Amino acid sequence: MLRHDILYLLAEHPEKYVSGESISQHLKVTRAAIWKQIQVLKEEGFQIEGQTRKGYCLLKTPFSLNEWVLKQALTSTSLGKKIHLEDELESTNVRAKELARQGGAHGQVVLARCQSSGRGRLQRQWEAPSGGLWMSVVLRPNLSLADASKITLAASVAIVDAFEKLFDLRIGIKWPNDLIFNGLKIAGILGEVVGEWNAVRTLILGMGINVNFPREQLGPLLNATTLFEILKKEVDLNILAATILRNLEKQVIALENKEFEELRTSWLERAISLGEEVRILRGEQIIQGTFKGITIDGALLLETDDGVKSFSAGEVQLRSKEGKYF
Repeated sequence: MLRHDILYLLAEHPEKYVSGESISQHLKVTRAAIWKQIQVLKEEGFQIEGQTRKGYCLLKTPFSLNEWVLKQALTSTSLGKKIHLEDELESTNVRAKELARQGGAHGQVVLARCQSSGRGRLQRQWEAPSGGLWMSVVLRPNLSLADASKITLAASVAIVDAFEKLFDLRIGIKWPNDLIFNGLKIAGILGEVVGEWNAVRTLILGMGINVNFPREQLGPLLNATTLFEILKKEVDLNILAATILRNLEKQVIALENKEFEELRTSWLERAISLGEEVRILRGEQIIQGTFKGITIDGALLLETDDGVKSFSAGEVQLRSKEGKYF
Protein backbone atom coordinates (compact mmCIF):
# COMPACT_ATOMS: atom_id res chain seq x y z
CA MET A 1 0.00 0.00 0.00
CA LEU A 2 1.38 3.38 -1.06
CA ARG A 3 0.45 5.09 2.22
CA HIS A 4 2.39 2.52 4.21
CA ASP A 5 5.40 2.87 1.90
CA ILE A 6 5.37 6.63 2.54
CA LEU A 7 5.19 6.04 6.29
CA TYR A 8 8.16 3.66 6.21
CA LEU A 9 10.25 6.30 4.42
CA LEU A 10 9.26 9.03 6.88
CA ALA A 11 9.80 6.74 9.89
CA GLU A 12 13.35 6.01 8.71
CA HIS A 13 14.15 9.69 9.28
CA PRO A 14 12.53 10.56 12.65
CA GLU A 15 12.05 14.30 13.27
CA LYS A 16 13.63 15.07 9.89
CA TYR A 17 12.11 16.26 6.64
CA VAL A 18 12.06 14.05 3.57
CA SER A 19 11.56 15.88 0.29
CA GLY A 20 8.55 15.11 -1.85
CA GLU A 21 10.91 14.69 -4.80
CA SER A 22 12.96 11.96 -3.08
CA ILE A 23 9.79 10.15 -1.97
CA SER A 24 8.42 10.43 -5.51
CA GLN A 25 11.61 9.03 -7.05
CA HIS A 26 11.95 6.24 -4.51
CA LEU A 27 8.34 5.04 -4.89
CA LYS A 28 8.10 5.85 -8.60
CA VAL A 29 4.88 7.87 -8.29
CA THR A 30 4.07 11.54 -8.90
CA ARG A 31 4.47 14.20 -6.22
CA ALA A 32 0.75 14.88 -6.58
CA ALA A 33 0.06 11.26 -5.64
CA ILE A 34 2.34 11.63 -2.62
CA TRP A 35 0.50 14.79 -1.50
CA LYS A 36 -2.86 13.04 -1.86
CA GLN A 37 -1.76 10.10 0.29
CA ILE A 38 -0.31 12.44 2.91
CA GLN A 39 -3.75 14.07 3.25
CA VAL A 40 -5.34 10.64 3.78
CA LEU A 41 -2.76 9.83 6.46
CA LYS A 42 -3.56 13.09 8.23
CA GLU A 43 -7.23 12.12 8.23
CA GLU A 44 -6.23 8.82 9.87
CA GLY A 45 -4.61 10.74 12.71
CA PHE A 46 -0.97 10.91 11.63
CA GLN A 47 0.66 14.27 12.40
CA ILE A 48 2.73 15.02 9.31
CA GLU A 49 4.18 18.47 8.76
CA GLY A 50 4.87 19.67 5.25
CA GLN A 51 7.11 22.61 4.37
CA THR A 52 7.93 24.06 0.97
CA ARG A 53 11.43 23.06 -0.21
CA LYS A 54 11.90 20.84 2.83
CA GLY A 55 9.31 18.11 2.34
CA TYR A 56 7.42 16.09 4.94
CA CYS A 57 8.15 15.15 8.56
CA LEU A 58 6.31 12.52 10.62
CA LEU A 59 5.72 14.07 14.05
CA LYS A 60 3.27 11.68 15.71
CA THR A 61 1.32 8.50 15.03
CA PRO A 62 -2.36 8.12 16.04
CA PHE A 63 -3.50 6.68 19.37
CA SER A 64 -6.51 5.11 17.62
CA LEU A 65 -6.17 1.63 16.15
CA ASN A 66 -4.11 1.64 12.97
CA GLU A 67 -2.72 -1.45 11.27
CA TRP A 68 0.60 0.16 10.29
CA VAL A 69 1.23 1.61 13.77
CA LEU A 70 0.26 -1.67 15.44
CA LYS A 71 2.65 -3.66 13.26
CA GLN A 72 5.50 -1.30 14.21
CA ALA A 73 4.69 -1.80 17.91
CA LEU A 74 4.42 -5.61 17.80
CA THR A 75 7.22 -7.63 19.38
CA SER A 76 5.39 -10.99 19.43
CA THR A 77 6.48 -13.58 16.88
CA SER A 78 3.21 -15.36 16.07
CA LEU A 79 0.36 -13.39 17.65
CA GLY A 80 -0.54 -10.48 15.39
CA LYS A 81 1.43 -11.71 12.40
CA LYS A 82 -1.82 -11.31 10.48
CA ILE A 83 -4.18 -8.46 11.43
CA HIS A 84 -7.81 -7.94 10.44
CA LEU A 85 -9.00 -4.43 11.43
CA GLU A 86 -12.43 -2.97 10.67
CA ASP A 87 -14.21 0.23 11.68
CA GLU A 88 -17.19 -1.68 13.06
CA LEU A 89 -18.14 -5.31 13.62
CA GLU A 90 -21.02 -6.98 15.38
CA SER A 91 -18.44 -8.98 17.33
CA THR A 92 -14.73 -9.59 16.88
CA ASN A 93 -15.20 -13.12 18.25
CA VAL A 94 -17.81 -13.91 15.57
CA ARG A 95 -15.51 -12.64 12.81
CA ALA A 96 -12.52 -14.50 14.27
CA LYS A 97 -14.54 -17.74 14.29
CA GLU A 98 -15.44 -17.19 10.63
CA LEU A 99 -11.78 -16.68 9.75
CA ALA A 100 -10.76 -19.72 11.81
CA ARG A 101 -13.23 -21.92 9.92
CA GLN A 102 -11.75 -20.58 6.68
CA GLY A 103 -8.29 -21.73 7.79
CA GLY A 104 -7.12 -18.66 9.70
CA ALA A 105 -3.66 -19.24 11.13
CA HIS A 106 -2.63 -19.39 14.77
CA GLY A 107 -2.16 -15.85 16.05
CA GLN A 108 -4.46 -14.08 13.60
CA VAL A 109 -5.89 -10.99 15.30
CA VAL A 110 -9.28 -9.38 14.66
CA LEU A 111 -9.87 -5.81 15.84
CA ALA A 112 -12.79 -3.41 15.55
CA ARG A 113 -12.88 0.27 16.36
CA CYS A 114 -16.37 -0.41 17.76
CA GLN A 115 -18.76 -3.36 18.14
CA SER A 116 -22.50 -3.22 17.62
CA SER A 117 -23.36 -6.54 19.32
CA GLY A 118 -20.51 -7.28 21.70
CA ARG A 119 -21.15 -9.89 24.35
CA GLY A 120 -19.45 -11.36 27.35
CA ARG A 121 -19.73 -14.52 29.39
CA LEU A 122 -23.22 -16.07 29.79
CA GLN A 123 -24.35 -14.09 26.71
CA ARG A 124 -24.33 -10.78 28.61
CA GLN A 125 -24.37 -7.67 26.43
CA TRP A 126 -21.05 -5.84 26.26
CA GLU A 127 -21.05 -2.13 25.42
CA ALA A 128 -18.23 -1.50 22.93
CA PRO A 129 -18.08 2.12 21.73
CA SER A 130 -15.29 3.73 19.72
CA GLY A 131 -12.11 4.25 21.69
CA GLY A 132 -12.00 0.83 23.32
CA LEU A 133 -9.75 -2.11 22.56
CA TRP A 134 -12.02 -4.79 21.11
CA MET A 135 -9.77 -7.65 20.05
CA SER A 136 -10.01 -11.39 19.35
CA VAL A 137 -7.20 -13.82 18.64
CA VAL A 138 -7.32 -17.14 16.78
CA LEU A 139 -5.32 -19.63 18.83
CA ARG A 140 -4.33 -23.12 17.74
CA PRO A 141 -2.15 -24.11 20.70
CA ASN A 142 -0.69 -27.51 21.43
CA LEU A 143 -2.89 -28.04 24.49
CA SER A 144 -5.45 -30.49 25.82
CA LEU A 145 -8.98 -29.21 26.37
CA ALA A 146 -8.29 -29.08 30.13
CA ASP A 147 -5.18 -26.96 29.60
CA ALA A 148 -6.92 -24.79 27.01
CA SER A 149 -9.36 -23.65 29.69
CA LYS A 150 -6.41 -21.95 31.41
CA ILE A 151 -5.92 -19.55 28.49
CA THR A 152 -8.58 -17.23 29.95
CA LEU A 153 -6.48 -17.05 33.13
CA ALA A 154 -3.40 -16.41 30.97
CA ALA A 155 -5.17 -13.57 29.18
CA SER A 156 -6.14 -11.99 32.50
CA VAL A 157 -2.51 -11.97 33.63
CA ALA A 158 -1.36 -10.71 30.22
CA ILE A 159 -3.68 -7.71 30.44
CA VAL A 160 -2.94 -6.77 34.07
CA ASP A 161 0.80 -7.07 33.37
CA ALA A 162 0.37 -4.69 30.42
CA PHE A 163 -1.51 -2.17 32.58
CA GLU A 164 1.18 -2.35 35.22
CA LYS A 165 4.04 -1.94 32.73
CA LEU A 166 2.51 0.83 30.61
CA PHE A 167 0.53 2.82 33.19
CA ASP A 168 1.87 1.68 36.59
CA LEU A 169 -1.71 0.68 37.33
CA ARG A 170 -2.70 -2.20 39.59
CA ILE A 171 -5.77 -4.09 38.31
CA GLY A 172 -7.54 -6.93 40.12
CA ILE A 173 -8.83 -10.15 38.56
CA LYS A 174 -12.33 -11.41 39.33
CA TRP A 175 -12.63 -15.12 38.62
CA PRO A 176 -12.92 -16.25 35.94
CA ASN A 177 -12.69 -13.48 33.36
CA ASP A 178 -13.26 -9.91 34.57
CA LEU A 179 -10.67 -7.24 35.37
CA ILE A 180 -11.59 -4.77 38.11
CA PHE A 181 -10.33 -1.36 39.28
CA ASN A 182 -11.68 0.00 42.57
CA GLY A 183 -14.71 -2.27 42.33
CA LEU A 184 -15.52 -1.28 38.74
CA LYS A 185 -15.12 -3.50 35.69
CA ILE A 186 -12.58 -2.27 33.14
CA ALA A 187 -12.11 -5.37 30.96
CA GLY A 188 -13.55 -8.78 30.19
CA ILE A 189 -12.39 -11.93 28.44
CA LEU A 190 -14.34 -14.55 26.49
CA GLY A 191 -12.81 -17.81 25.27
CA GLU A 192 -14.74 -20.00 22.80
CA VAL A 193 -13.78 -23.32 21.28
CA VAL A 194 -14.34 -23.69 17.52
CA GLY A 195 -15.61 -27.13 16.54
CA GLU A 196 -14.59 -30.32 18.33
CA TRP A 197 -11.39 -29.64 20.27
CA ASN A 198 -9.87 -33.06 19.62
CA ALA A 199 -10.28 -32.56 15.89
CA VAL A 200 -9.77 -28.82 15.38
CA ARG A 201 -7.88 -27.54 18.43
CA THR A 202 -8.92 -23.97 17.80
CA LEU A 203 -9.81 -21.42 20.45
CA ILE A 204 -11.06 -17.87 19.93
CA LEU A 205 -9.97 -15.56 22.71
CA GLY A 206 -11.88 -12.28 22.88
CA MET A 207 -10.71 -9.35 24.99
CA GLY A 208 -12.70 -6.18 25.56
CA ILE A 209 -11.05 -3.26 27.35
CA ASN A 210 -12.63 0.10 28.17
CA VAL A 211 -9.96 2.61 27.20
CA ASN A 212 -10.27 6.02 25.50
CA PHE A 213 -13.81 7.15 26.28
CA PRO A 214 -15.71 8.50 29.31
CA ARG A 215 -17.53 6.14 31.62
CA GLU A 216 -20.89 7.70 30.67
CA GLN A 217 -20.75 5.98 27.27
CA LEU A 218 -21.19 2.63 29.01
CA GLY A 219 -24.63 3.53 30.33
CA PRO A 220 -25.68 4.51 33.86
CA LEU A 221 -26.52 1.00 35.04
CA LEU A 222 -23.19 -0.64 34.31
CA ASN A 223 -20.79 -1.08 37.21
CA ALA A 224 -17.80 -0.23 35.02
CA THR A 225 -15.04 2.30 34.38
CA THR A 226 -12.56 3.18 31.64
CA LEU A 227 -8.84 3.83 31.45
CA PHE A 228 -9.62 7.41 30.37
CA GLU A 229 -11.55 7.96 33.61
CA ILE A 230 -8.66 6.62 35.67
CA LEU A 231 -5.72 8.32 33.91
CA LYS A 232 -7.55 11.46 32.71
CA LYS A 233 -5.89 11.13 29.31
CA GLU A 234 -6.01 9.02 26.15
CA VAL A 235 -3.47 6.27 25.57
CA ASP A 236 -2.07 4.58 22.46
CA LEU A 237 -4.34 1.62 21.67
CA ASN A 238 -1.71 0.16 19.34
CA ILE A 239 0.96 -0.03 22.03
CA LEU A 240 -1.56 -1.47 24.50
CA ALA A 241 -2.66 -4.15 22.01
CA ALA A 242 0.94 -5.02 21.09
CA THR A 243 1.97 -5.32 24.76
CA ILE A 244 -0.99 -7.57 25.59
CA LEU A 245 -0.28 -9.81 22.58
CA ARG A 246 3.38 -10.13 23.58
CA ASN A 247 2.42 -11.04 27.16
CA LEU A 248 -0.25 -13.48 25.96
CA GLU A 249 2.17 -15.20 23.60
CA LYS A 250 4.60 -15.79 26.46
CA GLN A 251 1.81 -17.22 28.62
CA VAL A 252 0.52 -19.55 25.88
CA ILE A 253 4.04 -20.87 25.25
CA ALA A 254 4.45 -21.45 29.00
CA LEU A 255 1.18 -23.43 29.06
CA GLU A 256 2.35 -25.52 26.10
CA ASN A 257 5.49 -26.27 28.13
CA LYS A 258 3.34 -27.35 31.12
CA GLU A 259 4.55 -24.35 33.17
CA PHE A 260 1.25 -23.53 34.88
CA GLU A 261 2.41 -22.92 38.43
CA GLU A 262 3.96 -19.53 37.67
CA LEU A 263 0.78 -18.43 35.89
CA ARG A 264 -1.35 -19.55 38.81
CA THR A 265 0.87 -17.65 41.25
CA SER A 266 0.66 -14.48 39.14
CA TRP A 267 -3.11 -14.86 38.86
CA LEU A 268 -3.59 -15.38 42.61
CA GLU A 269 -1.49 -12.28 43.40
CA ARG A 270 -4.14 -10.20 41.59
CA ALA A 271 -7.23 -12.20 42.58
CA ILE A 272 -10.12 -10.22 44.09
CA SER A 273 -11.79 -11.57 47.26
CA LEU A 274 -9.18 -14.26 47.82
CA GLY A 275 -9.59 -15.46 51.41
CA GLU A 276 -12.94 -13.67 51.76
CA GLU A 277 -16.52 -14.86 52.11
CA VAL A 278 -18.22 -15.11 48.70
CA ARG A 279 -21.29 -16.65 47.11
CA ILE A 280 -21.44 -19.07 44.20
CA LEU A 281 -24.59 -19.05 42.05
CA ARG A 282 -25.31 -22.32 40.26
CA GLY A 283 -28.71 -21.94 38.65
CA GLU A 284 -31.12 -21.27 41.54
CA GLN A 285 -28.67 -22.69 44.09
CA ILE A 286 -26.56 -20.37 46.27
CA ILE A 287 -23.42 -21.79 47.88
CA GLN A 288 -21.55 -19.66 50.41
CA GLY A 289 -17.99 -20.12 51.55
CA THR A 290 -14.46 -18.76 51.55
CA PHE A 291 -12.66 -18.20 48.25
CA LYS A 292 -9.47 -20.27 48.66
CA GLY A 293 -7.93 -19.97 45.18
CA ILE A 294 -7.92 -22.01 41.99
CA THR A 295 -7.00 -25.59 41.17
CA ILE A 296 -4.28 -26.61 38.75
CA ASP A 297 -7.07 -26.81 36.14
CA GLY A 298 -8.20 -23.24 36.84
CA ALA A 299 -11.38 -24.18 38.74
CA LEU A 300 -12.45 -22.04 41.70
CA LEU A 301 -11.88 -23.49 45.18
CA LEU A 302 -14.51 -22.72 47.81
CA GLU A 303 -14.22 -23.74 51.44
CA THR A 304 -17.71 -24.52 52.72
CA ASP A 305 -19.20 -26.07 55.83
CA ASP A 306 -19.18 -29.34 53.87
CA GLY A 307 -15.49 -29.09 52.96
CA VAL A 308 -13.56 -27.61 50.03
CA LYS A 309 -15.39 -27.74 46.70
CA SER A 310 -14.28 -26.81 43.17
CA PHE A 311 -16.36 -25.12 40.48
CA SER A 312 -15.64 -24.68 36.77
CA ALA A 313 -16.21 -21.33 35.07
CA GLY A 314 -18.89 -22.73 32.77
CA GLU A 315 -21.28 -23.77 35.54
CA VAL A 316 -21.35 -20.94 38.09
CA GLN A 317 -21.24 -17.20 38.77
CA LEU A 318 -19.21 -15.57 41.55
CA ARG A 319 -20.68 -12.89 43.84
CA SER A 320 -19.54 -11.02 46.93
CA LYS A 321 -20.88 -12.11 50.34
CA GLU A 322 -23.64 -9.50 49.98
CA GLY A 323 -24.61 -10.95 46.60
CA LYS A 324 -23.21 -8.05 44.57
CA TYR A 325 -21.67 -8.54 41.15
CA PHE A 326 -18.17 -7.17 41.65
